[in-house]
Amino acid sequence: MVELGIQQQPAVAARARGLMALLRLGLLSSLVGLACALMASRTLLRFEQTSRLWPMVGNLASVLLLLVCAGQWYVWRQALQEWTGTKDVSLIHLIAPSAFGRWVALLCGIAGPVACLQMIRQTAPSEAAHRWAAAGGIAMILAMAFGGIHRFNPAGPRGVLPQRLRNARVVTADSEAHVDPDAETVILRRGADQGEALPPVG
Repeated sequence: MVELGIQQQPAVAARARGLMALLRLGLLSSLVGLACALMASRTLLRFEQTSRLWPMVGNLASVLLLLVCAGQWYVWRQALQEWTGTKDVSLIHLIAPSAFGRWVALLCGIAGPVACLQMIRQTAPSEAAHRWAAAGGIAMILAMAFGGIHRFNPAGPRGVLPQRLRNARVVTADSEAHVDPDAETVILRRGADQGEALPPVG
C-alpha cells in the first residue's frame, strides 16, 4: 500500500535551503532592476527626440522578471515545507508554473538588458539615464541567473539524492549512493566484483 501525506526528506530540504538563498538574491536583484529601469526610462523620456520603445521594453521585462522571481521563490518555499514535514503540499502542481516561469525569465533576461543597452547608446556617460540603464541591465541579468531559471524539480535541487526508494531497484550493495536526480533507479555501488543484484526495495 502506498502511504500518502507528508514525507520528511531532510537531505533534500538541506539542499533546498541553499537554493532558497539564491532565490532571495534573485528576487532582490529583480527589485533593483525594476527600480533602475523605471529611473532610466523616467530620465530618458524627458528628451523629446528619444524613442519610447526601449524604455517600455525595459520596464516590461523588469516587471515580469520580478513576478517570475517571486513565483519561483514561492514554489520552492512550498516544496521546502513539504520536505521539512511542516505542510502537506502537492508537488506535482508546482512543476508547470515553474517551467513556464523559467522560459519567461530567459526571454526577459535577454530583452531587458538589450533594452537597457539601447538606452545606454542613446545617452552620454555623464547623464543619469546612462548609469541607471547600465545598473538595470546588470541587475536583470543577475535576477535571471539567481532567481528566474531555477525550474522546480520534485526530486529536489539538482545533485540531491532523491528519497524515492519505493520504486527504486538496488543494483549493487554499498554505503554510498550514486543517483541521477531525474532517474527512477538508485544505484548503491560497492565494487563490480563484490556487488550483486538485489530485488526491488519495498
